[in-house]
Amino acid sequence: MCGWWPVSFPSSLTTKVSIFHAQTELLEPPRSFSILLFKMLFSTFALSSFLSLSTAWSIPRRQDAPYVYIPVEFLYGADSRVTTNITFGTSQPITVVMDTGSSDAWIWQAGAIVHWGSPFLFDPGPCNLTVPSTLTYSPLLSPTSHTQNKTSEYVYASNSKIVQGILYSNDTLTFPTNTSTTLPNTQLALENSAILRLQDNGSCTPPPSYDKGIIGLANFINANATQGPSFRQNLFDTSAIKTKTLVTWFDTPPSALSTLSGGLLLGAIDTSKFLSPLVRVPNVVTTGQIGYYIPKPNITFNGQSFVPDQNTTCLLDSGTHADYLPFNPVGGLGSAFFNASSGMLINENGVVAYNGSCEGIPSSLNITYTFTGATTGESVKIDVPLRNYARGASSEDGQICLLNLDVGGCTFGAPFFSGAVVAVDDGVGVLALAQGGVSEVGSGVDEATLKVFEVGETFDYD
Repeated sequence: MCGWWPVSFPSSLTTKVSIFHAQTELLEPPRSFSILLFKMLFSTFALSSFLSLSTAWSIPRRQDAPYVYIPVEFLYGADSRVTTNITFGTSQPITVVMDTGSSDAWIWQAGAIVHWGSPFLFDPGPCNLTVPSTLTYSPLLSPTSHTQNKTSEYVYASNSKIVQGILYSNDTLTFPTNTSTTLPNTQLALENSAILRLQDNGSCTPPPSYDKGIIGLANFINANATQGPSFRQNLFDTSAIKTKTLVTWFDTPPSALSTLSGGLLLGAIDTSKFLSPLVRVPNVVTTGQIGYYIPKPNITFNGQSFVPDQNTTCLLDSGTHADYLPFNPVGGLGSAFFNASSGMLINENGVVAYNGSCEGIPSSLNITYTFTGATTGESVKIDVPLRNYARGASSEDGQICLLNLDVGGCTFGAPFFSGAVVAVDDGVGVLALAQGGVSEVGSGVDEATLKVFEVGETFDYD
């Protein structure tokens, strides 16, 4: 948010890591809530008649089986996250966050007002702005809309932002694919107000940035745990998809620093998006948490490996702009990590930075995360190019490149997703990872390697 630099907080049961950045939009997707309702992830694994899962590789392609493909991006900007553009009814295209860290879906209703200027909880403050009509949706202008009077309230970043609404709307949701993925009768909450807990100097300028909408992708538990609307659960309930699977990937990074492109599949998998096998990893979510939590990995950089010293689990959160590594901020291991870079990484006023221009970061320089698999003896390595952490923020002379990277707590945000394939099947309780960043830029879905799932089918994994 305006004028704030990243601050790390340890993850807790009540909220995700609270993170802020200078001149940013809100950095953490919401926890759905009627005031602070907690969530958990739990699902059971169903055995097939032969005590084995149907594998994606053994499933023939079915042209009539339903699936949903959504193109996603990691824009070149300091607070960018995994986003896509949507059209809802007759709205103009709106850039929304595709968020594995929450499970509710909303956009702004026409006439929505954002309040700020007070540091106190629930105090709207003296400042406000009206969300531009180009970023909102009006059900009155859409002949395919169906509304219902239903309240919603979502809380962000340790109560730093609260958004509220009084309407839900069902309408046609369209994503910008070559064939225009269109989902009729999709339900989104319409938010008409927000309170940003931001102190102001009395001028109310400049106005703060704010999210334009969020589509939560975390699993649906039940109506008590997830306020809703739940985008994925609604697709499953209406048979738009046959399984509760979600797969995300990103393509090979372009040679010049710019927007990274990728995709998201519901009810299917494209095996051309990764080369190494999918490896199942433990999902260690606990009561009160929502989303996908995994044990902390070992971390290798510049030829040196580290076993993180912070006692925490790691949230996979495509709705966070940065990766937060589980090194104790006041311990010596974080300093050792910096020292391992031989001067390439520095602390620039509390921000992890590359000691040089962003374009000067070698394309071969990676941070490698090694996760222990759920099966004894299995592990998976994910290489994330250091260049993927450079999103356009630098010193005034351009000779220090600020990175979307920090220490303390553990969150794997958009940069991690840019290097990994993340696959979940909430129906059977599977969470798996593979090395991503291997497909051709803008390649979309490859029909030759697309595997669409019927009821009871899932992806293969080690």
